[in-house]
Amino acid sequence: MQQAAHAATLAPGGYAAAATLAAASSVNPTAAVADYRRGIQELMESNRQLAAVGSNLNQVAHYLNSGGQPATDLRRLLHRIDTALTGVDHAVAWLVRR
Repeated sequence: MQQAAHAATLAPGGYAAAATLAAASSVNPTAAVADYRRGIQELMESNRQLAAVGSNLNQVAHYLNSGGQPATDLRRLLHRIDTALTGVDHAVAWLVRR
């Protein structure tokens, strides 16, 4: 539960409260909690993948700082990463509001 709470940027008590509210406001509480948990797990996986992207960005920064020239599509890549991060932020906010 602590990992799921951390992924949702909630204290464990807040995460438990959010899951409880999701269950209480649903016709099928078991499904609501399962959906909430699945959403948290998917966000945790996306967070893991974005951490790997961050590692790659550090390598790009090192290359550029040592005099390397940026690829022509670097801005497009950075925009896609920003879009992915924004999507994760929106998904977390949506789960917290549920």
